[in-house]
Amino acid sequence: LVLPGLSLRDMKQLGVEKAKTPIVVTTDADTVVPPDWLEKLLRHFSDPEVVAVGGPVMPLEPNTVSSLYTKSLSTIAQAGLLYDANMAFRRDVMLGSGGYAHFKRGWDWDLSSKLSRYGRVVYDPDAYVITDVPFNRQLEFAALAANAGLLGIGAATRSPGALGFGSGFYLGALGASIDKVPDNLHHSQVAVAGLTLLSVFRGSISPDTYRFLAGLLTGVLGHHFVTEDIYDPVWARINGPLFAGLTLLLASS
Repeated sequence: LVLPGLSLRDMKQLGVEKAKTPIVVTTDADTVVPPDWLEKLLRHFSDPEVVAVGGPVMPLEPNTVSSLYTKSLSTIAQAGLLYDANMAFRRDVMLGSGGYAHFKRGWDWDLSSKLSRYGRVVYDPDAYVITDVPFNRQLEFAALAANAGLLGIGAATRSPGALGFGSGFYLGALGASIDKVPDNLHHSQVAVAGLTLLSVFRGSISPDTYRFLAGLLTGVLGHHFVTEDIYDPVWARINGPLFAGLTLLLASS
């Protein structure tokens, strides 16, 4: 089924709406499922209280980062926020809950949270799938982990720049999920515009506030450089040196 112009979220939502079965199962094109996967998911729906079922995710090509990434997803699923590469739910409950949120990412976690209000969300450790973890996801995950450390250092040393940078990276990740920026505008351009505006008003704010805001916007720029611009030959040349220079400037201040 080819639906030009629709987002991934919209295609998934339409698929659920057009489905004829009471239970809908979702996975991804780059995911391999074991022969008994469906059986393991569907057996739980004999309990009328169960509204959704999911299981763990394993990497197709294991390495340190991809293994940690999939273990994190599995741990989150175990807590009740299922991953849509390995998820089954009652169609009527899903549609009654409002369906997938209009996010670029994270709609599966949002849906899991909404479904939990209607019944039990089950995690089955035996109902695993094997999925590809793209390099950009591995890079983003490693950067998120590094920024968690940076936030800790910033809090311990009371460094406005480090606190701002770490917070900005996470803000960039959140913004990418909500994604209200037009497709023809790079997210990093918004951060660069903010940095330019900040430099104009630098004299009217305190040094610590300036360093925090500069760090925040540099963190946003860093997130979008790692997840978007690094794959674009033009923007990689523009924002790569800019991000590196701003990071060094913050580190030295």
